[in-house]
Amino acid sequence: MQIHLTPPYEKFAFAYDRMMTNVNYPRWTHYIESLFDKYDCKPRRILDLACGTCALTIRLALRGYEMTGVDRASGMLEIAKNKAEAHDVNVELHQGDMRDFQLNQRFDAILCTYDSINYAHDETELSNVFQHVAEHLEPDGLFIFDVTTERNIVEHFHNKTFASNHEDYTYIWKNNYLYNTKMCRTLLTFFIREGELFRRYEEVHQQRIFEVSAVNDLLKAAGYEPLSAYDMYTFNRWNRYSDRINFTARFI
Repeated sequence: MQIHLTPPYEKFAFAYDRMMTNVNYPRWTHYIESLFDKYDCKPRRILDLACGTCALTIRLALRGYEMTGVDRASGMLEIAKNKAEAHDVNVELHQGDMRDFQLNQRFDAILCTYDSINYAHDETELSNVFQHVAEHLEPDGLFIFDVTTERNIVEHFHNKTFASNHEDYTYIWKNNYLYNTKMCRTLLTFFIREGELFRRYEEVHQQRIFEVSAVNDLLKAAGYEPLSAYDMYTFNRWNRYSDRINFTARFI
C-alpha cells in the first residue's frame, strides 16, 4: 500500500473534530473570559493563533468578539471556513505559521491554545513566536496561551498507542517521548475512505516541553510582563501535577 506523508494536521483535519469531542470548549471559553476580567481587559478584536478548525474561535465570535484566525494547515482552515459559515459568524482566516506570521494588524488580545506553543521546537523558535505575537498586539494587550507538561506526556502518551476504527476513517496514534531532548514524537496514521477504497496517510508531529522559567524569561525578553502561570482552568499556581499550564502576559 502506498503511504502519503503529509504535513501536520492536513489530513488530521478530516477527523479532528470527531476525535476531539472530549475537549470542553465551553469551559475553555469561560476560562479565557475570566482571565480577561481578572486582568481588566475588554478586548474587541482577538486573534486566535493556531486556530485549527476554529472550535474556540467560533464560540468567541458568537460571544460578540471580532475574531481572526491563523493556522498553517490549509486542511484545518477549510474545515474552519465551513464551520464559520454554518454558524453564520464572520471569522477572518489566514494561513500562516505562528513562528513568522505577518498580518499587518494589531489586536487587543491574542490566544494560542491547546498545546500549540509546544510545536515550537526550541527556545529560538519560541522566541520568534513571542516576537511576532508582540508585533500584532496593541499596547497593554494580553497574550494568553498554554503548554502541555512533561508530566502529561509521560503519564498519558509516552510509549502509548491509540487507535479507533470508523466507517469513513481509521487512525493509529503512536507516541514516544525523549527525555534528553524534551521532545515528544507522534506518528499519526490515517486510513481515509476515498470512494470504494481507503487511502493511507501519515503525519509526524513533534512537540517540545518547555520549563516555566524559560517561558517567562523569553516573554520578558520579547517585551511582555508575565502575569500568571496557572494550573489549567484555575487561578491556582501551576504545580508538579499540572498536565497543562496556562500563561497570561501583557505586552508593554
